[in-house]
Amino acid sequence: MDRMRGREDDRGEPTATRVAQALLGFRHAFLDFATCAIYLSTDRRGIPANFHSYEGLPDEVVTRRWMTGSVASVKPSLIAGFERNGVFYTRRSAARAAVEWLVIR
Repeated sequence: MDRMRGREDDRGEPTATRVAQALLGFRHAFLDFATCAIYLSTDRRGIPANFHSYEGLPDEVVTRRWMTGSVASVKPSLIAGFERNGVFYTRRSAARAAVEWLVIR
């Protein structure tokens, strides 16, 4: 994850997979695997972000902020992924689910 910009680089995911995930209701999120808490990715105002952004994370997972208030680092137990219906999916599992759920039989 790019800690300087406070967002994860999603360019590695195929565009079709990202679109399918959005259509299926997947939302960018983080899982703190130390506490099993899920945090949706939002901007500082709490508006959902369409990328993995640290800026809306609560203080309990932010370990350091810049003088401007932007997030400088987060707990190492955070992993980026997606949330759907209260369930956390890793990037890989969300991509696989999107492909399997969209297959026309």
